Amino acid sequence: MTKKRKRNIPFQFYVDSNEEFIIREKAGRTHKNLSDYLRSIAIKGAIYEVNFEEIDEFSKQISQLRFEFNRIGNNINQIAKKANLIDEVDQEDMEVLQDEMGDIQKNYRLLSRKVLKEIQEVVRKLEE
Repeated sequence: MTKKRKRNIPFQFYVDSNEEFIIREKAGRTHKNLSDYLRSIAIKGAIYEVNFEEIDEFSKQISQLRFEFNRIGNNINQIAKKANLIDEVDQEDMEVLQDEMGDIQKNYRLLSRKVLKEIQEVVRKLEE
C-alpha cells in the first residue's frame, strides 16, 4: 500500500557538512522539522527564532506568582475563619497579609516589565 502525501514533489539540493550543521541547528531552534524549516525559509523568505528559554523563565515566574496568590488566598481564608469565630481580626495577621500582597505586586510589576520588553524586542526584529 503506497502512502498518499500531501506534498508529492521532492526537492533536493546539496550542501557541505558545515552548512548542513548550521541548517539543522537553526531548524532545531525554531522547533520545526527540517522539511518545514526549509519550506518556510524558501516560501516566506525568513523565519523568526523565538528564545524558548526566556519563555520558560517567564512561565516559571508566572507559576511562582500563582503559588503566591494561592498562599494569600489561604491566609485570607484563615483570617476570615478566625474573624468569624472571635468577631475580631488580629493586627499581626493583617500586616502579614499586606506584606505578602506587596511582594506579589512587586513581582508582578517586574514580570510585566520583562514581558513587555521582550514583546517590544520581537516587534522590533519583525520590523527590521
